[in-house]
Amino acid sequence: MVEPALVVRDACAWPVLQRLGDGRLGVVFHNRPSHGFHEGDLAALVSEDEGLTWTDSGLPAPHLPGGNRAHSASGLDHAGRWVVLSTGHALRDGAMAGIQPLWCSILHASHTRWQVNAAPAITVPSSFCIPHGRVLALADGRIAATVYRSWGAGQPSRTWMVFSADAGQTWGDAVQIGDGDTNEAVAIDRGADGLLAVVRTHRDHHLELFASTDTGRTWAARGPLTLPMQHPGDLTDLGQNRLLLTYGIRNRGLMGLGARLSKDGGATWGAPVVFFQFGDAQDCGYPSTVACRDGSLLTACYSDRSTVHEGYHLLTVRWRLETFFDPKPLGSISDGRPLKA
Repeated sequence: MVEPALVVRDACAWPVLQRLGDGRLGVVFHNRPSHGFHEGDLAALVSEDEGLTWTDSGLPAPHLPGGNRAHSASGLDHAGRWVVLSTGHALRDGAMAGIQPLWCSILHASHTRWQVNAAPAITVPSSFCIPHGRVLALADGRIAATVYRSWGAGQPSRTWMVFSADAGQTWGDAVQIGDGDTNEAVAIDRGADGLLAVVRTHRDHHLELFASTDTGRTWAARGPLTLPMQHPGDLTDLGQNRLLLTYGIRNRGLMGLGARLSKDGGATWGAPVVFFQFGDAQDCGYPSTVACRDGSLLTACYSDRSTVHEGYHLLTVRWRLETFFDPKPLGSISDGRPLKA
């Protein structure tokens, strides 16, 4: 079973999908059909039926004239509030004219209007960082997010995890992840098993895995997870020590979504699969995946062309793990034994 569904037309999206504190699904996305060249907002939708239908949940980051809000990290704090970090671009004569400052937006579970702090204090080694991925509620009471800074095509980029001890008012204690060729990180908190982060590299755009056993104070590389032009990624904890990696595939001739499964908490990973293809798309990916109550998986992503729409759009793909990670994979040509997925 692989079921794509159109969610929003005319949105480049870069979605972040998650389970909210009240059990609903929520997704944050950029609501304009370009890579930051139009004025536009960060919008939010919620679903009460596991992603079958969606309703408007306001604008976590409405743009100011002459700019946009396009990049986001999203998650829940310890009180179950929906927290969104965002930046965007200043625009001049149809071109980007710099990164906008960081905002922190919060939606209380019982409220319908986002509270937008347009001037949270953030202390990182480089100003104008871009948030990406998920906001985490750590066991020590802080919340954490990953941000990055790029210095242009062909130049190395850097990624940091930053922390807030005051519900998003200030962010600091930045810790660099990787050696300076990283961006667009997505982290998960596995409790006593520590933090994991899947990070896109800047030069050839493959994914690297990093781990922290000290609540993000230090990070160790755990090796590559994809080939070049297969990015960015998302990590979903499926329970029973199983982790799912989903990622965009932008290799010429194959534009789609890929996945790998770990059955030992990320120590080793099975063979990759392609669970969805966009066909003749020129731009696609940025998957964000949650497990649904019926055992299916729901992946939010975007594309400029797919089987459900022509032009930029936000879509979801519903699929099942067993369809692609069956315990009876193809047999080996040499000895006939099953190849482990």
